[in-house]
Amino acid sequence: MKQKIILSAILILICHVFAFADNERGYGFLMLEEPVGVRNISMGSAGTALGGDGFYYYNPAVPFFSAYPHASIEFAQMPGGVNKGGFESAFLFPQWFTAVGFYSSSVDFETRDERGFGSKASSSTTIGAFGAGIIRDNFAAGVSASMVQDRIWIEETYNAFTLSAGVGYKLFDNKLNLGAAGFHGFANSWRNSDDSYSSPVSVGVNDSLVPRFARAGAAWMDTVKNFPFTITTDIAYRDQCATLSVPVGAEVLILPSIALRIGKRFGWESEIFSIGLGLNIDKVSFDAAFVPSVFVDDYELKWSMGLRYNMGGKRKKDRVESAKSPQEDVDKIDIMDEIIQPRETIESVLDEVEEELPHSQEEVELDVGEQESVDVDESVDIGGDESENDDDKQEHPQEEVEAGGQESDTADVTDTDQE
Repeated sequence: MKQKIILSAILILICHVFAFADNERGYGFLMLEEPVGVRNISMGSAGTALGGDGFYYYNPAVPFFSAYPHASIEFAQMPGGVNKGGFESAFLFPQWFTAVGFYSSSVDFETRDERGFGSKASSSTTIGAFGAGIIRDNFAAGVSASMVQDRIWIEETYNAFTLSAGVGYKLFDNKLNLGAAGFHGFANSWRNSDDSYSSPVSVGVNDSLVPRFARAGAAWMDTVKNFPFTITTDIAYRDQCATLSVPVGAEVLILPSIALRIGKRFGWESEIFSIGLGLNIDKVSFDAAFVPSVFVDDYELKWSMGLRYNMGGKRKKDRVESAKSPQEDVDKIDIMDEIIQPRETIESVLDEVEEELPHSQEEVELDVGEQESVDVDESVDIGGDESENDDDKQEHPQEEVEAGGQESDTADVTDTDQE
């Protein structure tokens, strides 16, 4: 019953966000559409139900799917000479989580006038985001607030404040993750110019410059022949032109520290496919992603690289443990019981021997003592007999003398007869 209620809440959130979609929206703050997170980018830009980076882009509840607190930095280059970089960190607690992120992109170009001359100019977008959420067993809900600034030619600046929300749920002993999120459901944007003139562009939920998104996704994590793998997919809706895309990605650990990734963002015409790899050394992970892109007849490569530090453990350990089945845990408990059982038996036998050992020693000492006393008594008895004989000799010396006399008389008689 509890699972049905949670899944219903996820579906209601998706429908609620879709209901706000409007085909007549503007095209401001386009960098909000650009995915972040090197691992996610290499897996087709799917990440609504994956742990890692991008809580303000994939799902405000993304930290819930991570096993440990983490911090990461990334740098990327997009077609057209656009450079992008960012920092993100998430902190996990038993009942809640929080996250913070900062991303910036910029491009330099030259302007032209009717004479063919121009000056160098640049455009940049800066995004700062903060998120927080609650955790209740296998369910989590989170919200995020984003502050966006878009500078065009350093002549005009557009700013926006947005709010997003998302949920996450874990099933089947954390093998299956489900997630859903709606972005920029509330948006407030305004414009500033160099002449100190400021006027609001639009206010509230009907803001026409800020794009809206809705995402729902799933991720399955398991192990086949000692190779942990992850398969994930999303359904992403953009209210600009009412487009729908389906990112799909996969990851497999070919070695305990090396992961290979591949993905495809279906419904996104400019991207052909995506590939990437991850290298995990102790608590530090290095990730790289490459996305061949096509613009009309021009092919270019978009690449991203990043470093990630897991403050509580290794990502590979998290993946291996999450891929274990309940039966494996039961088998492990049974094996430990078998290992512990003989040891307990031996310890109990040793305790019994130790309890009996002092008593046995006392008995042995007692037996030896008794035997010695008996020997002494016998010696005394023997000595007593000898002393009695001596006493007898002393008490009857006359008999001995008389016996001696008799012997002498007998000898005299014998001599007389011979004569």
